[in-house]
This record gives sequence, C-alpha cells and structure tokens, in this order.
Amino acid sequence: MEIVREDHGQVVLVAPGGRLDARSAGDLEWLLDDAWNRGRRHFVLDLAALAGIDSAGLRVLLALLQRATGGGGSVRLCGLDGAVRKAFAVAGMAQAFAVYVNREAALAQHPHRLDAPAALIDAAAGLLGVGAAAALPDPERAAAVAGLLGVSATPADQGG
Repeated sequence: MEIVREDHGQVVLVAPGGRLDARSAGDLEWLLDDAWNRGRRHFVLDLAALAGIDSAGLRVLLALLQRATGGGGSVRLCGLDGAVRKAFAVAGMAQAFAVYVNREAALAQHPHRLDAPAALIDAAAGLLGVGAAAALPDPERAAAVAGLLGVSATPADQGG
C-alpha cells in the first residue's frame, strides 16, 4: 500500500492507495497515530485511490473518527467510489463521517486549514506537551510559538 500525506495548515490530508485490508491497515494506523501524537487533530482522508477496503481498514477509520470526536478534532472523507462506497454502506458507516466529493471540496472552507507551517505547529505542540516537537533550538522554538500565540518572543524585562 502506498500512502501519501500532505499537511494543509493544521489539517493532515492522507491518501492511501491499493487495498486497505488486514495486511495494510497497520501502516495507515501508524501514520494516523504518529500525526495525532504530534498534535494534529484534523484529518481529510482521500480514498479515491483505494481499490477496496475490508473490516480492518474500516476499523482504523472508525477509531480515528472516535478519537477525533472525543479530542476536539475532525475527520472528513472524500473519493468514496465503487467497492469502497459499497463497503461503507454495508457496514452502515457512511452516515458517521462527513463525506465530500473530492479533496478540494473536503479542504475548502475547513475551519482549521491555516497557512501556518507544520514546523511551527510541531514547536507549539512540543512546548505545550501535546506531542513531539520539531528539533529547533530553544530561541527558534520560542519565537515560533510566540508568533503562533501572537505575543513577543522577547521578555519585557529584557528590553524587548
């Protein structure tokens, strides 16, 4: 299975290709868990390149939805066609997700699609203790987080 990942501000776009089944579901689950542990909470999954999905693949997507719902995040799906759409319908899961025609529609108007670079979000997440931080020196990390929070990185008592 090939998995493409793109960051769109705070939104992680994930596009798996091939079959999402018992053999490959662990790869997708690892990628999603890694993004979550790094502080990402908003996901768009483009399933257009999937040839099929089984119960193991559906379980990974449902687990992400449950995690996001309970953790202040969001999950949007797009590109559900053919066998993938049928699997969602048979499992009764189509109504559980926000479903869009394509990735552009899923990303458009997303409230968490910011233009902030991923390194800035990683730095803030690390300092706030919600995930692994990017390997930035402390002054760079402080400046990045200060910019994200809209405050000065120089303490007032240092003449800043």
